[in-house]
This record gives sequence, C-alpha cells and structure tokens, in this order.
Amino acid sequence: MRLFVIPVVLFFLMESTYSQSDSSKWEFSGYLSNMQSVMVLDEEQNWISDNLFHNRMNLSWFPYENFTGVLQFRNRFMYGQSIQLFDGYAESIDREQSLLDLSVNILEGNSYFINTAIDRAYFQYNLKDFVFTLGRQRINWGQTFVWNPNDIFNVQNFFDFDYPEKPGSDAVRIQYYTNYSSSLELAAKLDHEKKLTMAGYYRFNTLGYDFQVLAGLLAEEDYLAGLGWSGDIFGAGFRGEMSYFQPKRNFSDTSGVFYSSISLDYTFHNSLYIQTEGLYSLLPENFNLSGFMEYYQGPLTVKNLSFSKWSWFAQLSYPITPLLNLSFAGMYFPDLNGFYIGPTLSYSLKDNMELSIISQVFHGDFTQSNTSTDMYFCFLRYKFSF
Repeated sequence: MRLFVIPVVLFFLMESTYSQSDSSKWEFSGYLSNMQSVMVLDEEQNWISDNLFHNRMNLSWFPYENFTGVLQFRNRFMYGQSIQLFDGYAESIDREQSLLDLSVNILEGNSYFINTAIDRAYFQYNLKDFVFTLGRQRINWGQTFVWNPNDIFNVQNFFDFDYPEKPGSDAVRIQYYTNYSSSLELAAKLDHEKKLTMAGYYRFNTLGYDFQVLAGLLAEEDYLAGLGWSGDIFGAGFRGEMSYFQPKRNFSDTSGVFYSSISLDYTFHNSLYIQTEGLYSLLPENFNLSGFMEYYQGPLTVKNLSFSKWSWFAQLSYPITPLLNLSFAGMYFPDLNGFYIGPTLSYSLKDNMELSIISQVFHGDFTQSNTSTDMYFCFLRYKFSF
C-alpha cells in the first residue's frame, strides 16, 4: 500500500510546490488510456474479453543546474476474463525482475486488479564531461528496433505496444563523453535474485558510422561481448548489433549463445516508411518453448530473444491523411513454420488524443510440445496525453 501512497503524496507535494516556487524546476507529463481487448487462443474457443485503464505519471525535478531527480510510475486497472481463466495472471503483473520490489497489486479480485508500479526513480548529476546516474533507470544500448542483443540490462518486448517507455533497471551508471561523438560507459545492476550484471561500453564514430563495443558479466552466469553500429546506405538507415554469451562454468566448451540482428529502414518522399530486420539466434541445446503465450506474457531476457534460429521482420507505415496513419508489421519464423501479423490503424482526434485499432495474429508449430499454436488479439485503445 505504501508504494501507492508515496507516488500520490509526492505528486500533490510537487503540485503544491509548483504553484509556490519557480516552475522551471519542475516538469510533469503523462497519459491516460483505456483499451478494450479480445483474445482468441483457438478458433473453436470463446472470445476472452478484457479492459485496461492505464495511467502514467512522469515527474522531473531540477533543483540545481547539474542535478536532476526523476520519478515515473504507472497505474493499471484491469478487469475481464483473462484474470479468471489464467492462474496467477494478476500475480504475474505484480512480479518484479529488478532488485527492489516497486510494484504492488493494491486491490485484487477474481476478475480484476489494480496495480501501481514505479519503473523510473533515479538521481542524475552532470559534472563537465561526466554523467552519474543512480537508481531505477533505462540503460538502452540497443541499436536495432525489434531485437536488441546489446540491450543486456533491460530487454524490450516488441509485442508490448502499450508500454512504450519499456522497463528499467536498479543500477548505477557512469558516462564519460570523450568528445562530441564518442563516449565511455560503465554500468552495473542487481536483479530480483540479487545477481549482478555489469558491463563496459565504448561508442565512437568513424567512416560516417557510430560503432559500439561492450563486454561484461550477465547475471553472474555468463561472460558477454558485443558489437553494434548505426549509419546509412544511400539514404537508408543501416543498423546492427551482435552479442555472445559464454557460461562461466563451461568457459572452455561451445555452449555459448549468440544473437545478431541487422536492420534497414527508409522513408520515401511521400512519407511511406519501410523497415526490415533479421535476427540470427544460436540457441542453447536445452532451449525449450512450448508456445507463443509463454513468450508473450513471460519475462524476457537478452538470452531468449526469439522463437527460432532465424527470424525475419518487415513493416510498412503510411500517413493516409495528416490525422490517419496505417502501419502493417509481419514476422516469419522458418523453424516453426510460423508467422506474426500486426496491422495498426491510428487516428489523431486532437494533438493529445489518439484512437487506435491494433491486431496481432500468431501461428507456429512447436516441436517441443508437439502442438500447433494460434493466437488472435484485437485491441481498441483511446489515449489522452498531458
């Protein structure tokens, strides 16, 4: 209950202080959305209907010239059939992957729950070319858009479109900008099992490209090394990243895991946007996935980015009118004889109001469970930003 009370109290204190002090010391933003969803796991099963109210608060404090404090949290009220049908659904929402438990289900019933979770809570200090950050933060070392082998601290889930901020980590981070195009970083975090992940990262520019190299330790279990780049080819964005993870206990053998992603994206003169990406995964021998739902709802790590050895992605996006945008995304998983299809239609009601219709379709043959899996989702979302 304290996790709910603290953000609310801080919000009202900030609002009170805001009106009595220099407004330039505070920033406040967020959004409120309502999303109706329908899920079908099999063509012969009934539709599973849910509704989600999602509220986000972003608070920033600038007491001194080189010092920043950030608190960001979200409140979710969900009711529907998924909570009744899937054991532990509400508990999975409350489950934390970071060191500190900053998520709590305030109320919970047979068909509903209310959750408050803090996903950003950090202090940042700038000292000339150095930046020091302590607390729950997002450390984003990824270069590509869909799969990020270099994102070792807080990997994202592409299918979770209703969470654009992505998760953070309880970490300490030191950044040193050697010049306008190069930087050196050191970062370390502890997860919910108090396992340490730490790495060093160097970014530099040469031949018109930004390159990055990283090395470190993942969850006290694997040594890691990575490489990434971003640039362009004939006006098209060209990005890539790769990482290798070698278990500490089997350092001399070939039991490591390797991921590599490469992407191209281009915007035409008529505003048509095209994006493609491919992922190669050298998966461990004991890798076992029984279905899409295990990946869709389960916590992701940088070592389970994909379903299969090869994964391919393509997306088209086009503004039909200045207010109406259509996008179509698709994935192909050769090892599963599987695919994903995700069309989205968004309409801007006002500058800060948007109505969206999103669909997600999955199909795949999973040899581990000897099953053919189909999942269908449809979402209707209204979002108000402030």
